[in-house]
Amino acid sequence: MNINATTKIYGIFGHPVGHSLSPLMHNSAFEKLNLDCVYVAFDIDPEVLGSATSAIRTFGIRGVNVTIPHKEKIISFLDGISPEATLTGAINTIVNDNGKLTGYNTDVGGFLRAIKDDLEVNPKGLRVFLLGAGGAARAVLTALSMKGAKEIYIINRTLEKAVSLASAFKKHFPQIPIFPYSLDDSQAVGKSIKSSDLLVNATSSGMEGINSINLKLELLPKKSKIYDLVYKPRETGLVKNGKTLGLRASGGLSMLLYQGAESFELWTGENAPIHVMRQAIE
Repeated sequence: MNINATTKIYGIFGHPVGHSLSPLMHNSAFEKLNLDCVYVAFDIDPEVLGSATSAIRTFGIRGVNVTIPHKEKIISFLDGISPEATLTGAINTIVNDNGKLTGYNTDVGGFLRAIKDDLEVNPKGLRVFLLGAGGAARAVLTALSMKGAKEIYIINRTLEKAVSLASAFKKHFPQIPIFPYSLDDSQAVGKSIKSSDLLVNATSSGMEGINSINLKLELLPKKSKIYDLVYKPRETGLVKNGKTLGLRASGGLSMLLYQGAESFELWTGENAPIHVMRQAIE
């Protein structure tokens, strides 16, 4: 890769961000298509998120991915967001069009394609246990609701966040029962696990350096499946424990791939080289 005075800059905002595979994935795609572009990681402390977002304009950065913990708070610093991002209340992709910053959420489509490819799951008619109530959880909840999940249980350490998220989505999807519970409510958590066809971790739990949340996976029905949005390590404790119990389980590498491909296409207008991007992160 040759970097020169005309090279277009792309990147990712997160904290922490050292685990990210996005630079490897996107730089491989740029190289494959012979594009004069480079993708780098920016570890952005939440306290300087506003100035960092302004720097996208200042330095002419053409596009940015956004990950934990900035997916929701960064919206207030943008010029506009897509309809999907409006529904989720979170973004993971920014396009800089001559200084105008627009936010998108490619996690929605990325999640749906990932669970279809990895687990052969269609959310329609399923009962889903969703762990988390942050930006990633919002994208998953949007995908599940749009595709007609039967019931959704939102489990979060902070009950207020789960309640707020459930209330917001009930306004858009009144036909879907959405139940918010505290992670500390062992009775409600256990009952939800027993009823679930799909369990999704949309928190940073299990990421390298972060302890996994202990769940009684043995309560899951035998045909239930597990999807963990965390992709580093490739197999989190949640995924390993699920497989030990004979359940079909997958980590978040495929979601990273598909949401990244959608971001790539928003930025460049080119068809993403999926095969090359997959090889890079695998």
